[in-house]
Order: sequence, then structure tokens, then C-alpha cells
Amino acid sequence: MAPAAPRTQWAGTGMVLGSATAFGTLAIFAKLGYASGLGTEQTLAFRFLLAAIGMVALALALGQNPLRLQRKPLLMLFGLGAIVYTGQSLTYFVALRSLPASLVVLIAYIYPSLVVVAAWLFLHRAVSAWHGVALAMSFAGVALLVGGSQFHLSWALVWPLVLAVASPMIYTGYILIGERVMVSVPAVAASAVIMSGAALAFCLLAALTHELALPRNSGGWVVAVGIALIPTMIAISLFLAGLPRIGAARAALLSTWEPVVTVFLAVIVLGDRLSLVQLLGGVLVIVAVIVVQAAHLWRPGLSNVLK
Repeated sequence: MAPAAPRTQWAGTGMVLGSATAFGTLAIFAKLGYASGLGTEQTLAFRFLLAAIGMVALALALGQNPLRLQRKPLLMLFGLGAIVYTGQSLTYFVALRSLPASLVVLIAYIYPSLVVVAAWLFLHRAVSAWHGVALAMSFAGVALLVGGSQFHLSWALVWPLVLAVASPMIYTGYILIGERVMVSVPAVAASAVIMSGAALAFCLLAALTHELALPRNSGGWVVAVGIALIPTMIAISLFLAGLPRIGAARAALLSTWEPVVTVFLAVIVLGDRLSLVQLLGGVLVIVAVIVVQAAHLWRPGLSNVLK
């Protein structure tokens, strides 16, 4: 019989799985928010404003005052949140207005393969034959997800599909930039600054689109608070707590639980239905992520905490 795992590893495993589960509720909250009358910019403004306040408070409690960061990394982190992360979140949430949550989240999970490609192209990092396998599975999976869709693929859905694909591409840029900026910055303080940048950007966008307003009903309030708390503050805090206990490799593999949670909740809560072709595509995307992680092609760093 194998020796029992140390208590810290079990705790870390539970934390990362809890984080992946919490992150997996993001698309569901977005859909519920739209159903309750919340707008896209309104939902995102609430998400990041409430989460920024909470993360700044947590950073201060841990002695990681964001304002004590050096000016250059502080401005870069703020810009990363206000521009790059804002772009990723906006494309993801706009796509969710028209497309099934299960489809959008599975498309989004091609980003680990995209990170390796971008790192090879722009940072001259080495890749292996395993990455070719993962990349082929990722794009074959997306093709099956879109091609096997049970909804009528009209011109009105072309733009949402473009945005759904653009979201992981922008997230790839965010990760590669964030890895360089966050290498010597405390994780919670950095997350607080990035969230603050995104909060300011979305509040401005909401004001410009006349969506900077309080929710009109109790359902809207539940979603607004829930999306800031569960798939943001709780998810990030659990990942940051679990990462040093089990390491990046195991955390990366456990994080593949996230799209499984989203698809399960989308079927149970939203009534999504995947065809057999789409199920095969989803499996290919998730297996590609596991191949990327298991073959040590790329491991998520602290920049990957925000989703």
C-alpha cells in the first residue's frame, strides 16, 4: 500500500479543486445575470469593483500593500488589468450573451496550447512533438465543438464565435506579459492591482454605455455579489493558498476540472445540451490541456490566477 499523502498535500489538493470548481461557475453566473436583466458592462463592473475592494483588503491584511510596489511594476500591472484583462473578459462575456456556456468555456480552454505557441514564436522557448499533438487536439476539438453545434449557425452568431476564439488568444497575451511582470511581485498585491485596473476600465465602459447602475431586482443583486465572491475572490484565494502546497504541475492538472464543472452546471442549471460530436470535441480540448501540463510544456504561474 502506498504511503498516505502528507496532510498539507491533501489540503492543497482540496484547495485547488475548490478553486477550479469556483472558477467553473463564472459562465453560469454570467448567463444568470443576463437572465435577470444585467448588462455585460454592468455585470463586469460589479464583478471587478467588488472583487478589487475585497482583494485590496486581503492584500492589506497579509501585509502586501499594493501602493508599496515600485512604480514601474505597479503601472504595468494596472495597465495589464485595465487593457489586456479587460479585453479578455469583455470578449468572453459578450460571447456568452449569444452562445451556450458549455461551448464558450471549452473553446476558452485552448489557451494552454496557445501559450506554448506564442512562447515559441515570440520568446523563442523550446517546444516538443507533444505540443504538436496537443495543438492538433485543441483545434480539432474546437472544430468539432462548433461543427457539431445543435443551434442554427447564422451570420448573427459569427461575431460571438469570433469573440469566443479571441478570448483565449487575448488571455494568452495576458499570461505571457503577466509572467514577466509578476515574477518579483507579491501575488495577492499584484492580483489586487490588476483587478483595480479592470474595475476602473469596466466602470468607465459601463458609464459610456449607460449601464453603470445598481441591479434592479433581487436576482440581479444575488448574481452581482455571487460573481464577485465565488468565481473571483474565493477562486483566486484558494488557488493562491493551494499552489505552494502541491506545486504548479499538480495544480495545473487539477485545474482541468474547471471546464468539467462548467459543462455539468450548464446542463443542470441552464439546460445546455451537447451533441456526441461536441462531447468528443470537448474531450479533445481537455485531453490537450492535460498533455500540455503532463509533458511539462507549460505550467501556470501567478499570472494565471485571474480568469
